[in-house]
Amino acid sequence: MEKMKKVLFLLMVGIVAAALAACGGDKKADDKPAAPAGEEAGTDSGTADEPVAEDVDPVDPNFDKIIDLLKKAGLEVGEKKTGFADIEGTQQVMEVEIDGEDMLPLQIYKMDPDSENLKSAKEEGKVTMTFEGESGEIPMNAKGDFLYFIADGHPDRDKVYEVIENDFEQE
Repeated sequence: MEKMKKVLFLLMVGIVAAALAACGGDKKADDKPAAPAGEEAGTDSGTADEPVAEDVDPVDPNFDKIIDLLKKAGLEVGEKKTGFADIEGTQQVMEVEIDGEDMLPLQIYKMDPDSENLKSAKEEGKVTMTFEGESGEIPMNAKGDFLYFIADGHPDRDKVYEVIENDFEQE
């Protein structure tokens, strides 16, 4: 019975993560709150293991490199969007639709190299996500300093993972 509760909890966390991903791209750049005095907008003012208080645009060139690799593999890749930084240690987040599946976007997190979540993803294949004060573990793959996730129900999930795992090298 206890194992079933854990499985249901992880399933619910996955659904919440997918829902967040689906809604996360609706923000406009001018919807972001102004940075406090003395801080640049879009910077992480916390420590490496505190969630970023706001979305941070995916400007790292590795995001574009991943998009190019997916396109070369024959996948239809949508517009790069800012994702929600709901995993501790996140520096930048990108969401992108693959083959028009807007409810199941690819989510890629650029992580602090010393992040406990990055270490956990590499060793155990899971991270701790925090949403509305609640935390839960979700499955997440890692390559270099990046975490990536696309829901099991996505028809091109295996191909996306194959491209990232075999072709992507962090610059």
